[in-house]
Amino acid sequence: MNCDPVRRRALEILLAVGQGERLDPLLDQALAVSAEPRDRAFLAELVRGTLQWQGRYDHVIASFSRKRPPNDPVLVNILRLALHQMLGLDGVPPYAAIHQAGELCHRTAGRGKVGFVNGMLQAVRRQVLAGDGDREQNLRKLFSDLASDRPRWLAAWHSLPPLLVTRWVRNFGAAEAEKLCAWVNEPVSVQLHVLGAHPVAAAQDQLAAAGIRTEAGDGPGTLTVVERPGRAQLRACLEQMPHLIVQDVSVQQATRWLAGALPAGQPLLDMCASPGGKTVHLRAALAPETTLVAMDNRADRMALLHDTVARVAPGQVPLVLGDGGHPPFAPGTFGCILLDGPCSGTGVLRHHPDGRWRTRVKAPANKARGLLKLARQAVDLLAPGGLLLYATCSLEPEENDQVLSRLLDSRDDLEPAADAEGIWRRYWLPHQVRGDGFFAARLRRTK
Repeated sequence: MNCDPVRRRALEILLAVGQGERLDPLLDQALAVSAEPRDRAFLAELVRGTLQWQGRYDHVIASFSRKRPPNDPVLVNILRLALHQMLGLDGVPPYAAIHQAGELCHRTAGRGKVGFVNGMLQAVRRQVLAGDGDREQNLRKLFSDLASDRPRWLAAWHSLPPLLVTRWVRNFGAAEAEKLCAWVNEPVSVQLHVLGAHPVAAAQDQLAAAGIRTEAGDGPGTLTVVERPGRAQLRACLEQMPHLIVQDVSVQQATRWLAGALPAGQPLLDMCASPGGKTVHLRAALAPETTLVAMDNRADRMALLHDTVARVAPGQVPLVLGDGGHPPFAPGTFGCILLDGPCSGTGVLRHHPDGRWRTRVKAPANKARGLLKLARQAVDLLAPGGLLLYATCSLEPEENDQVLSRLLDSRDDLEPAADAEGIWRRYWLPHQVRGDGFFAARLRRTK
């Protein structure tokens, strides 16, 4: 049996991600040159699944290392790849995963390490796959040494950075943190939003005719795709249906809540607008005569924003390339500003299996400084009585509650703008809304 080129390509991508490259461009490029649909699906699952569960697999590797775990990135990723096939997939026979790991090791890490790889994987096979009880029960026994340290156990079992899990336990409590850790590894469903007054039933019929079956979601205009379509199939549907956007259920709920405070007839600014989903959602909720300006600070992000607006609301949203830290507008220009600023993204880790391993302990504090600067600039652009709609896809208080507290403490012309229930800031925790994590708040400039 020769070395499988799909597995070898998966190893190359994993090594590149480990060197700091982004997963999505690498994987998209590899999938584009793969001719067979089965090979493309297998490559995507190997790479994304191995990255998603690498924390769990690293603990298994440490458990079966006689002396100490290997530190050679090539060897470690060969073992992770094999373990994902053995422990995370049902369609790969263990003998095939072990043999291919040996072939990969022979060609990339050296012939002398093949025995180590084969011995470790055969031991995992005997103890986890061929022992008494089911696979998960046997696997859980390998984590019993962490039973006295709940955050470390959660981090290893659910494959998340220990420092991030420790933060979640501190911020949300152990029970909520455990649910959150489990949710991060749930499959991502495609959520759609039918904009404006377009009939939802008509949108469902049109999607069904294109082979995409949907169910009504949680909230008006929300649809959940039953079986995940291919990118090309979904893209073709979106081109034919300008009233439809891809938008997670939590973002839909948060946008509706924020839009409930929009002042009538006053110009609005979406300050960090790309890729444009919330922009066109707001545009559909506004009266036609109301001006909505969308801004972002990079040409590549402006291209994404332009494509979204051109498809959904052509000619209805002026686009501005500008830096929110030094905005190209006069003070007091807008009656409302949406600031969905750059953050650590800990609420959307389900979408980015590599992102969890890029999370740094100081990231929320570092992002908070930029968010506070943007928020202060946004307040200056508001007219008296104007609203600041603040949002992030972060679950970390440094980027949310603490930014707002520092902002309110530093100004005497700003106050919370509560809704009818007295709420002016809200978290959408992922495991509670069955979607992405999100935070939103409403503030009013008083003078």
